Amino acid sequence: MSENGNGSMNGTNGRPYALLRAGFPYYTTLGMRRVTTYPMDLVIGDEDRLYVLNRSDGQGGQIRRINWDDDDLDIFGSGFVWPVQMIRDADENCYVSDEGNHTITVWRPSDGEKLDTWGAHGSEPGQLNRPSGIAWDNDGDMLVVDTMNHRVQKFTASGEHVSGFGFGEFGTGDGQFNMPWGVGVDPFDGSIYVSDWRNDRLQKFDSDGNHIWTVGSSGDDIGQFNRPAGVTVDRHGDVYVADRGNHRVVQYDFTGRYVDRFIGDSVLSKSGRIYILSSTTVLRNRESAELEVTRRLRGPAMLRFHNDPKRGDLMYVADFGCHRVQVYRKESYELTPEQIAPIPTAPTLYTV
Repeated sequence: MSENGNGSMNGTNGRPYALLRAGFPYYTTLGMRRVTTYPMDLVIGDEDRLYVLNRSDGQGGQIRRINWDDDDLDIFGSGFVWPVQMIRDADENCYVSDEGNHTITVWRPSDGEKLDTWGAHGSEPGQLNRPSGIAWDNDGDMLVVDTMNHRVQKFTASGEHVSGFGFGEFGTGDGQFNMPWGVGVDPFDGSIYVSDWRNDRLQKFDSDGNHIWTVGSSGDDIGQFNRPAGVTVDRHGDVYVADRGNHRVVQYDFTGRYVDRFIGDSVLSKSGRIYILSSTTVLRNRESAELEVTRRLRGPAMLRFHNDPKRGDLMYVADFGCHRVQVYRKESYELTPEQIAPIPTAPTLYTV
Protein backbone atom coordinates (compact mmCIF):
# COMPACT_ATOMS: atom_id res chain seq x y z
CA MET A 1 0.00 0.00 0.00
CA SER A 2 1.39 3.42 -0.90
CA GLU A 3 0.27 6.99 -0.48
CA ASN A 4 -0.83 9.37 -3.24
CA GLY A 5 -1.25 6.88 -6.02
CA ASN A 6 2.07 5.06 -6.31
CA GLY A 7 0.71 1.61 -5.67
CA SER A 8 -0.63 -1.17 -7.88
CA MET A 9 -2.88 -0.24 -10.79
CA ASN A 10 -4.69 -3.51 -11.41
CA GLY A 11 -8.29 -2.47 -11.77
CA THR A 12 -10.29 -2.08 -14.98
CA ASN A 13 -8.34 -0.30 -17.75
CA GLY A 14 -5.46 0.30 -15.36
CA ARG A 15 -7.43 2.20 -12.72
CA PRO A 16 -6.84 1.30 -9.05
CA TYR A 17 -8.70 -1.82 -7.97
CA ALA A 18 -9.94 0.12 -4.93
CA LEU A 19 -9.03 3.31 -3.13
CA LEU A 20 -8.76 4.24 0.52
CA ARG A 21 -9.81 7.90 0.55
CA ALA A 22 -8.17 9.00 3.77
CA GLY A 23 -9.06 12.68 3.76
CA PHE A 24 -9.11 15.98 1.93
CA PRO A 25 -7.50 18.53 4.28
CA TYR A 26 -7.46 22.23 3.46
CA TYR A 27 -4.07 23.27 2.11
CA THR A 28 -3.99 27.00 1.29
CA THR A 29 -5.74 29.96 -0.33
CA LEU A 30 -4.39 31.99 -3.23
CA GLY A 31 -5.57 35.32 -4.64
CA MET A 32 -7.93 38.07 -3.52
CA ARG A 33 -10.61 40.44 -4.81
CA ARG A 34 -8.24 42.81 -6.64
CA VAL A 35 -6.20 40.03 -8.23
CA THR A 36 -8.31 36.93 -8.88
CA THR A 37 -11.53 38.79 -9.63
CA TYR A 38 -14.45 36.43 -10.26
CA PRO A 39 -12.23 33.45 -11.14
CA MET A 40 -13.87 31.10 -13.63
CA ASP A 41 -11.07 28.60 -14.10
CA LEU A 42 -7.34 28.09 -13.71
CA VAL A 43 -4.43 26.32 -15.32
CA ILE A 44 -1.52 24.85 -13.38
CA GLY A 45 1.65 25.82 -15.18
CA ASP A 46 5.19 24.60 -14.82
CA GLU A 47 7.65 25.84 -12.20
CA ASP A 48 4.94 26.82 -9.71
CA ARG A 49 3.13 29.13 -12.14
CA LEU A 50 -0.65 29.39 -12.03
CA TYR A 51 -2.89 31.12 -14.55
CA VAL A 52 -6.32 32.24 -13.36
CA LEU A 53 -9.09 33.06 -15.84
CA ASN A 54 -10.95 36.07 -14.43
CA ARG A 55 -14.19 37.74 -15.37
CA SER A 56 -14.39 41.48 -14.85
CA ASP A 57 -17.16 43.16 -12.85
CA GLY A 58 -18.92 43.80 -16.15
CA GLN A 59 -18.21 42.07 -19.43
CA GLY A 60 -14.70 41.05 -20.33
CA GLY A 61 -11.89 39.47 -18.41
CA GLN A 62 -8.23 38.53 -18.48
CA ILE A 63 -5.78 35.84 -17.50
CA ARG A 64 -3.88 36.60 -14.29
CA ARG A 65 -0.50 34.99 -13.63
CA ILE A 66 0.27 34.25 -9.97
CA ASN A 67 2.57 31.82 -8.14
CA TRP A 68 2.72 29.71 -5.01
CA ASP A 69 4.02 32.68 -3.03
CA ASP A 70 0.70 34.37 -3.90
CA ASP A 71 2.47 37.09 -5.86
CA ASP A 72 0.52 39.01 -8.49
CA LEU A 73 2.90 38.72 -11.45
CA ASP A 74 1.09 40.05 -14.53
CA ILE A 75 -1.93 39.73 -16.78
CA PHE A 76 -2.47 38.80 -20.42
CA GLY A 77 -5.40 38.09 -22.70
CA SER A 78 -7.93 40.58 -24.02
CA GLY A 79 -11.05 40.83 -26.11
CA PHE A 80 -13.04 38.43 -23.94
CA VAL A 81 -16.79 38.92 -23.54
CA TRP A 82 -17.79 36.06 -21.19
CA PRO A 83 -14.80 33.73 -20.76
CA VAL A 84 -15.74 30.39 -19.26
CA GLN A 85 -12.99 27.78 -19.11
CA MET A 86 -9.29 27.37 -19.81
CA ILE A 87 -7.03 24.39 -20.50
CA ARG A 88 -3.37 24.11 -21.48
CA ASP A 89 -1.36 22.09 -23.96
CA ALA A 90 2.06 20.50 -23.51
CA ASP A 91 3.75 23.82 -24.35
CA GLU A 92 1.72 25.62 -21.64
CA ASN A 93 -0.34 27.54 -24.22
CA CYS A 94 -3.75 28.41 -22.77
CA TYR A 95 -7.01 27.71 -24.62
CA VAL A 96 -10.01 29.78 -23.49
CA SER A 97 -13.69 29.25 -24.30
CA ASP A 98 -15.76 32.44 -24.58
CA GLU A 99 -19.52 32.07 -24.58
CA GLY A 100 -19.97 35.72 -25.55
CA ASN A 101 -17.76 35.53 -28.65
CA HIS A 102 -18.67 31.90 -29.49
CA THR A 103 -14.96 31.22 -29.88
CA ILE A 104 -11.90 29.41 -28.57
CA THR A 105 -8.78 31.57 -28.30
CA VAL A 106 -5.21 30.39 -27.76
CA TRP A 107 -2.66 32.42 -25.76
CA ARG A 108 1.06 32.01 -25.18
CA PRO A 109 1.80 32.98 -21.56
CA SER A 110 5.49 33.69 -22.07
CA ASP A 111 4.77 36.88 -24.02
CA GLY A 112 0.96 37.16 -23.81
CA GLU A 113 0.52 36.77 -27.57
CA LYS A 114 -2.73 35.48 -29.03
CA LEU A 115 -1.80 32.52 -31.22
CA ASP A 116 -5.15 31.54 -32.67
CA THR A 117 -8.90 32.11 -32.64
CA TRP A 118 -11.47 29.74 -33.99
CA GLY A 119 -15.21 29.18 -33.82
CA ALA A 120 -18.20 30.39 -35.83
CA HIS A 121 -21.60 31.24 -34.36
CA GLY A 122 -24.37 28.90 -35.46
CA SER A 123 -25.97 25.50 -35.05
CA GLU A 124 -24.48 23.52 -37.94
CA PRO A 125 -21.83 20.86 -37.27
CA GLY A 126 -18.64 22.63 -36.27
CA GLN A 127 -20.43 25.86 -35.31
CA LEU A 128 -20.86 27.04 -31.73
CA ASN A 129 -23.52 28.79 -29.68
CA ARG A 130 -22.16 29.88 -26.28
CA PRO A 131 -19.38 27.32 -25.76
CA SER A 132 -18.57 26.64 -22.12
CA GLY A 133 -16.68 23.58 -20.85
CA ILE A 134 -13.60 22.37 -22.72
CA ALA A 135 -11.34 19.36 -22.13
CA TRP A 136 -8.77 17.28 -23.99
CA ASP A 137 -9.89 13.75 -24.71
CA ASN A 138 -7.50 10.82 -24.53
CA ASP A 139 -6.69 11.14 -28.26
CA GLY A 140 -5.56 14.75 -27.91
CA ASP A 141 -8.67 16.30 -29.44
CA MET A 142 -10.73 18.98 -27.72
CA LEU A 143 -14.25 18.38 -26.43
CA VAL A 144 -16.32 21.57 -26.43
CA VAL A 145 -19.64 21.87 -24.61
CA ASP A 146 -21.85 23.71 -27.10
CA THR A 147 -24.28 24.99 -24.49
CA MET A 148 -27.11 26.62 -26.43
CA ASN A 149 -26.99 23.91 -29.09
CA HIS A 150 -27.41 21.37 -26.26
CA ARG A 151 -24.57 19.14 -27.43
CA VAL A 152 -20.88 18.33 -27.14
CA GLN A 153 -18.60 18.56 -30.16
CA LYS A 154 -15.06 17.40 -30.85
CA PHE A 155 -12.40 19.50 -32.57
CA THR A 156 -8.68 19.28 -33.21
CA ALA A 157 -6.49 21.71 -31.29
CA SER A 158 -6.47 23.96 -34.36
CA GLY A 159 -10.27 24.08 -34.53
CA GLU A 160 -11.04 21.55 -37.25
CA HIS A 161 -14.33 19.80 -36.56
CA VAL A 162 -13.92 16.05 -36.16
CA SER A 163 -16.57 14.56 -38.40
CA GLY A 164 -18.86 11.86 -37.07
CA PHE A 165 -18.63 13.00 -33.47
CA GLY A 166 -21.01 15.09 -31.48
CA PHE A 167 -23.76 13.93 -29.20
CA GLY A 168 -26.73 15.34 -27.43
CA GLU A 169 -29.93 17.21 -28.21
CA PHE A 170 -32.39 19.27 -26.19
CA GLY A 171 -34.48 17.31 -23.70
CA THR A 172 -34.62 15.52 -20.35
CA GLY A 173 -34.05 11.94 -21.45
CA ASP A 174 -30.84 9.96 -21.19
CA GLY A 175 -28.26 11.50 -23.50
CA GLN A 176 -30.24 14.70 -23.93
CA PHE A 177 -29.28 18.09 -22.49
CA ASN A 178 -30.73 21.38 -21.36
CA MET A 179 -27.84 23.86 -21.50
CA PRO A 180 -24.92 21.55 -20.64
CA TRP A 181 -21.95 23.32 -19.06
CA GLY A 182 -18.92 21.31 -17.91
CA VAL A 183 -17.02 18.33 -19.32
CA GLY A 184 -14.40 15.99 -17.88
CA VAL A 185 -12.58 12.95 -19.29
CA ASP A 186 -11.64 9.72 -17.52
CA PRO A 187 -7.88 9.20 -17.92
CA PHE A 188 -8.25 5.42 -18.05
CA ASP A 189 -10.93 4.64 -20.63
CA GLY A 190 -11.77 8.04 -22.12
CA SER A 191 -15.28 8.17 -20.69
CA ILE A 192 -16.85 11.63 -20.87
CA TYR A 193 -18.73 13.32 -18.01
CA VAL A 194 -21.04 16.25 -18.78
CA SER A 195 -22.80 18.50 -16.27
CA ASP A 196 -26.36 19.11 -17.49
CA TRP A 197 -26.89 22.63 -16.10
CA ARG A 198 -30.61 23.19 -16.50
CA ASN A 199 -31.50 19.54 -15.86
CA ASP A 200 -29.47 19.56 -12.60
CA ARG A 201 -27.68 16.30 -13.24
CA LEU A 202 -24.44 14.65 -14.34
CA GLN A 203 -24.28 12.29 -17.32
CA LYS A 204 -21.59 9.82 -18.32
CA PHE A 205 -20.85 8.70 -21.88
CA ASP A 206 -18.27 6.40 -23.43
CA SER A 207 -15.60 7.90 -25.68
CA ASP A 208 -17.90 7.52 -28.71
CA GLY A 209 -20.73 9.44 -27.07
CA ASN A 210 -22.94 6.51 -26.03
CA HIS A 211 -24.86 7.14 -22.80
CA ILE A 212 -23.76 5.08 -19.76
CA TRP A 213 -25.50 6.57 -16.70
CA THR A 214 -27.17 9.65 -15.25
CA VAL A 215 -27.11 10.81 -11.63
CA GLY A 216 -28.70 13.76 -9.89
CA SER A 217 -31.90 15.76 -9.63
CA SER A 218 -32.83 19.28 -8.56
CA GLY A 219 -32.28 20.12 -4.90
CA ASP A 220 -29.67 20.52 -2.18
CA ASP A 221 -29.65 17.05 -0.60
CA ILE A 222 -26.99 14.39 -1.17
CA GLY A 223 -27.01 13.39 -4.83
CA GLN A 224 -28.86 16.52 -5.94
CA PHE A 225 -27.63 19.57 -7.86
CA ASN A 226 -28.48 23.22 -8.24
CA ARG A 227 -26.96 24.33 -11.56
CA PRO A 228 -23.89 22.08 -11.84
CA ALA A 229 -21.02 23.78 -13.68
CA GLY A 230 -17.39 22.68 -14.06
CA VAL A 231 -16.47 18.98 -14.11
CA THR A 232 -13.06 17.36 -13.72
CA VAL A 233 -11.69 13.85 -13.20
CA ASP A 234 -8.61 13.16 -11.08
CA ARG A 235 -5.90 10.62 -11.86
CA HIS A 236 -7.69 7.91 -9.85
CA GLY A 237 -10.86 8.32 -11.91
CA ASP A 238 -12.86 10.14 -9.20
CA VAL A 239 -15.25 12.75 -10.63
CA TYR A 240 -15.83 16.23 -9.18
CA VAL A 241 -18.60 18.70 -10.02
CA ALA A 242 -18.82 22.38 -9.09
CA ASP A 243 -22.39 22.51 -7.75
CA ARG A 244 -22.60 26.29 -8.11
CA GLY A 245 -26.11 26.96 -6.85
CA ASN A 246 -25.47 24.87 -3.74
CA HIS A 247 -22.07 26.53 -3.13
CA ARG A 248 -20.18 23.28 -2.95
CA VAL A 249 -18.10 20.73 -4.84
CA VAL A 250 -19.37 17.14 -4.94
CA GLN A 251 -17.36 13.98 -5.55
CA TYR A 252 -18.45 10.74 -7.26
CA ASP A 253 -16.58 7.61 -8.26
CA PHE A 254 -16.58 6.34 -11.85
CA THR A 255 -19.67 4.16 -11.23
CA GLY A 256 -21.78 7.18 -10.25
CA ARG A 257 -21.62 6.47 -6.52
CA TYR A 258 -21.75 9.61 -4.38
CA VAL A 259 -18.58 9.94 -2.25
CA ASP A 260 -18.24 13.34 -0.59
CA ARG A 261 -18.90 17.08 -0.69
CA PHE A 262 -16.72 20.14 -0.01
CA ILE A 263 -18.21 23.39 1.25
CA GLY A 264 -14.99 25.35 1.83
CA ASP A 265 -12.67 25.93 4.76
CA SER A 266 -10.55 28.86 3.61
CA VAL A 267 -8.38 31.25 5.58
CA LEU A 268 -7.00 34.57 4.36
CA SER A 269 -4.49 34.36 1.56
CA LYS A 270 -1.17 36.16 1.89
CA SER A 271 -2.26 38.83 -0.60
CA GLY A 272 -5.58 39.23 1.20
CA ARG A 273 -3.90 39.59 4.56
CA ILE A 274 -1.51 42.27 3.23
CA TYR A 275 -4.41 44.22 1.75
CA ILE A 276 -6.56 44.08 4.89
CA LEU A 277 -3.67 45.13 7.12
CA SER A 278 -3.12 48.19 4.91
CA SER A 279 -6.64 49.59 5.48
CA THR A 280 -8.01 50.65 8.85
CA THR A 281 -11.58 50.56 7.52
CA VAL A 282 -11.28 47.07 6.08
CA LEU A 283 -9.65 45.92 9.32
CA ARG A 284 -12.61 47.23 11.32
CA ASN A 285 -15.07 45.51 9.00
CA ARG A 286 -13.17 42.25 9.28
CA GLU A 287 -12.93 42.49 13.06
CA SER A 288 -16.72 42.90 13.24
CA ALA A 289 -17.56 40.17 10.71
CA GLU A 290 -19.05 36.73 11.24
CA LEU A 291 -16.05 34.71 10.14
CA GLU A 292 -17.60 31.30 9.49
CA VAL A 293 -19.21 32.43 6.25
CA THR A 294 -15.86 33.78 4.99
CA ARG A 295 -14.44 30.23 4.96
CA ARG A 296 -17.12 28.80 2.69
CA LEU A 297 -17.31 28.44 -1.06
CA ARG A 298 -19.56 30.88 -2.89
CA GLY A 299 -20.69 29.85 -6.36
CA PRO A 300 -17.61 27.78 -7.31
CA ALA A 301 -17.24 27.67 -11.08
CA MET A 302 -14.55 25.07 -11.71
CA LEU A 303 -11.90 22.92 -10.07
CA ARG A 304 -8.68 21.39 -11.30
CA PHE A 305 -6.38 18.61 -10.08
CA HIS A 306 -2.62 18.43 -10.20
CA ASN A 307 -0.27 15.77 -8.88
CA ASP A 308 2.36 18.11 -7.53
CA PRO A 309 5.68 16.30 -6.88
CA LYS A 310 6.37 18.58 -3.90
CA ARG A 311 2.87 18.91 -2.43
CA GLY A 312 0.91 15.81 -3.44
CA ASP A 313 -2.48 15.50 -5.16
CA LEU A 314 -3.98 18.98 -5.01
CA MET A 315 -7.50 20.14 -5.80
CA TYR A 316 -7.76 23.80 -6.83
CA VAL A 317 -11.24 25.34 -6.60
CA ALA A 318 -12.07 28.54 -8.49
CA ASP A 319 -14.12 30.18 -5.72
CA PHE A 320 -15.94 32.60 -8.03
CA GLY A 321 -18.02 34.58 -5.53
CA CYS A 322 -15.15 35.00 -3.06
CA HIS A 323 -12.52 36.04 -5.66
CA ARG A 324 -9.95 33.43 -4.67
CA VAL A 325 -8.64 29.93 -5.24
CA GLN A 326 -9.03 27.40 -2.44
CA VAL A 327 -6.60 24.47 -2.45
CA TYR A 328 -7.07 21.04 -0.82
CA ARG A 329 -4.87 17.93 -0.74
CA LYS A 330 -6.27 14.50 -1.49
CA GLU A 331 -4.87 11.84 0.83
CA SER A 332 -5.48 8.43 -0.70
CA TYR A 333 -4.04 4.94 -0.90
CA GLU A 334 -4.39 2.59 -3.85
CA LEU A 335 -5.40 -0.97 -2.92
CA THR A 336 -4.85 -4.34 -4.57
CA PRO A 337 -7.45 -7.15 -4.47
CA GLU A 338 -5.45 -8.82 -1.68
CA GLN A 339 -5.78 -5.79 0.58
CA ILE A 340 -9.57 -5.45 0.61
CA ALA A 341 -12.49 -7.84 1.02
CA PRO A 342 -14.45 -8.77 -2.13
CA ILE A 343 -17.55 -6.80 -3.07
CA PRO A 344 -20.51 -8.47 -1.32
CA THR A 345 -22.71 -10.54 -3.62
CA ALA A 346 -25.70 -10.40 -1.29
CA PRO A 347 -26.95 -7.96 1.38
CA THR A 348 -25.81 -8.56 4.95
CA LEU A 349 -28.53 -8.87 7.56
CA TYR A 350 -28.02 -7.70 11.12
CA THR A 351 -30.14 -8.68 14.11
CA VAL A 352 -30.48 -6.76 17.33
